[in-house]
Amino acid sequence: MPELPEVETVRSSLARDFVGKKIKTVAVTNGRAVRRHKAPKDFRAKVEGRTIKNVARLGKYLIFGFDDGTKMVGHLGMSGQLLKAKNAKDPKPKHTHVVFTFTQGPELRFVDPRTFGEFFVSEPLAEGVALEMSKFARLSVGGDGLALRAQVPELAHLGIDPLEDQIGWDRLAAIVRSRTTIMKGVITDQDIICGIGNIYADEILFDAGIRYDRSAETLSTIEIRRLHRAMTEVLADAIKHHGSTLDDEQFVDPDGNPGEYQNFHRVYNREGLPCTQCRAPIQRVTVRQRSTFFCAKCQN
Repeated sequence: MPELPEVETVRSSLARDFVGKKIKTVAVTNGRAVRRHKAPKDFRAKVEGRTIKNVARLGKYLIFGFDDGTKMVGHLGMSGQLLKAKNAKDPKPKHTHVVFTFTQGPELRFVDPRTFGEFFVSEPLAEGVALEMSKFARLSVGGDGLALRAQVPELAHLGIDPLEDQIGWDRLAAIVRSRTTIMKGVITDQDIICGIGNIYADEILFDAGIRYDRSAETLSTIEIRRLHRAMTEVLADAIKHHGSTLDDEQFVDPDGNPGEYQNFHRVYNREGLPCTQCRAPIQRVTVRQRSTFFCAKCQN
């Protein structure tokens, strides 16, 4: 599943190539891709004729700001891709479920073999209904995260975004120490910290020197400070290298280019290979039906 660095890579490309473009038509060939709407025609009516003014990101969600003030939200799910095509004559990949055409410029195609991804136009809250903002997100002291949640009520439940929300190590400590589950479970819970999944959880925990199964409430001050630093640095480095493309080659950016950060993984998908710090073999275990990679010597 694309995680924060991959979604940010896509966001950056879309912001560069589609901001200022007016959507001419939208073709939906699989209604599951717009399942929050009653029918594909309802989705089309809210999107066609709109001009994209900006593209933002919160966690693993893309947020397209339109000229009429509405927001279209996209989520790539487990296998989704957003791909550019120079024109309609370019062959459409299998599993192309949504196609956006513009009054000028390339098409934008949503390809999703496993159909967990989606697009929807955000609906404002009914009059008198209060926004239930994440209690963890409310601990942020700056950034664009709170404003994005207020603009898109469907995303208000998301926890802290490590890059869009500004939060000091002391407030991160309050969050972590309030949990009694294992650390990998804490940092991959989207209602606590959003955007981090299986790959970057392993990389962040290794960088911080914390085992995946460490009980969150037992972390010391120095360990939480290391975790705070590792979250920012690992994610920023992954974005610099345009995310990770694994053996399935599922993730590519809108131009079809794979990421490169997989070449810099220190533990993920490196079972049996020597640790880059101590040379002990990297180990793999299954946690909640997902592979977890770690160094038993460096993360003790």
